[in-house]
Amino acid sequence: MPDHRMRMAYRAERYHLTLIGHASGASLEPMSEGAATTLGASFAAMEPWLGYGVSPHGLAAFLGGAEPGCAKFAIEMDGKLAGAVVVREPWLLGPYLQFLGLLPGWQGRGLGKALLDWMAAEAPPNARHLWLCVTGSNARARAFYEREGFEHAARLADLVADGTDELLMRRRLRSLSK
Repeated sequence: MPDHRMRMAYRAERYHLTLIGHASGASLEPMSEGAATTLGASFAAMEPWLGYGVSPHGLAAFLGGAEPGCAKFAIEMDGKLAGAVVVREPWLLGPYLQFLGLLPGWQGRGLGKALLDWMAAEAPPNARHLWLCVTGSNARARAFYEREGFEHAARLADLVADGTDELLMRRRLRSLSK
């Protein structure tokens, strides 16, 4: 029988993220239709989504659509839309970062690190890993995730597009207790 006293991961209506060197931090808000439309158009014009030929409408539908076990948030900083994060939980003994996108003006400010720290802190107590996939040719994203403790777990050839590799990465949260 499930223990209903345990909190549900990634289900709060709003989260506040603390960023080093930034007084007001950032917030995660449930994805609205307007935010999904704006972000879908912006991300469709950026790599890796541009290279995959993802349409603004398709990306907006993904970001704005409700799915069981999937938390979708708009990222706001200084009262402005800064990006999107989508976390799928449960997954392979831990949450899966299905989507993380920051608009160009918000990259390099510590927001990505704050999001990964939030994801780890919000993970259920029994989660062993954080998971994500990154496009193999995206050296900047790979280096960022490696700095944040993610390691290569598997290469997934032709997952999103023929001739393109995705790298499954994990960050260990806990070891098995004996």
